[in-house]
Amino acid sequence: MMQGQPHQDAGTPEPYAATADVYDRLVDYAIAQWGESPRTQMADFIERLWAARGQRVRRVLELCCGTGLMTEQLVGRGYEVTALDRSETMLALAKNRVGRAADFRQLELPARLPTAADAVVCTAAALNYQPDAWSLGETLRSVAEILPPGATFVFDIETAALLKGHWGNRRWAADQDDLAFIWNFTSEPGTSYCDLHYTQFTRRGAADTYVGTREVHRLYAFDHDTVRAQARAAGFAGAEVFDNYTERPTTDTTHYETWVLTRGEG
Repeated sequence: MMQGQPHQDAGTPEPYAATADVYDRLVDYAIAQWGESPRTQMADFIERLWAARGQRVRRVLELCCGTGLMTEQLVGRGYEVTALDRSETMLALAKNRVGRAADFRQLELPARLPTAADAVVCTAAALNYQPDAWSLGETLRSVAEILPPGATFVFDIETAALLKGHWGNRRWAADQDDLAFIWNFTSEPGTSYCDLHYTQFTRRGAADTYVGTREVHRLYAFDHDTVRAQARAAGFAGAEVFDNYTERPTTDTTHYETWVLTRGEG
């Protein structure tokens, strides 16, 4: 489930202000329908990675934390977490989920990061919102600046096979009684992005009265050469990619890629 900055229709006060309350349910839909990894699987993969590399991780910086689903996993496993997101509404929900167990701060990528860490994570395809290679590179550079040599940045991105293949020019819909939503994906030929037009109807009160909202999210696909080139330029010595928080290698049909960047010495 994507976390980032959607295009906004007139009158929308803030990204995710209307959808934040049901975001966790949309994540469940994405896991069931599209094969997104549950947060427990993501956290298990990350911990195995740290252990296999002998990384001593205490402080974790989480980018684009959303409602705190991964934050909850990390603090529950004993890590000191600083969690960032650009949405005030999402941060409020994350704080409600874990309380004072994490340090939450508002920040929009790309930007200088506020604190050093032993490791950095960014889940739920947030980096698909970076609009070009330069923006992706600036984010990677900011991460590299606050990591010690040998430390890792783990993130996932949705691939062109998912955005422009499986999703492109298709509609998905669900009716969950008090919540109904439509995902309309449009993809123009010759572009690197896919537009998600998300329409939501939420029941308010006891009566069958529904409030409709709409957001448009533009998601960009990045190929391996682009990610690797930007990672090298940012100061990462290694860049590995796996299939959806497993040890499997990626293929042309992989929908979710898990990247592991290792900070270089310089």
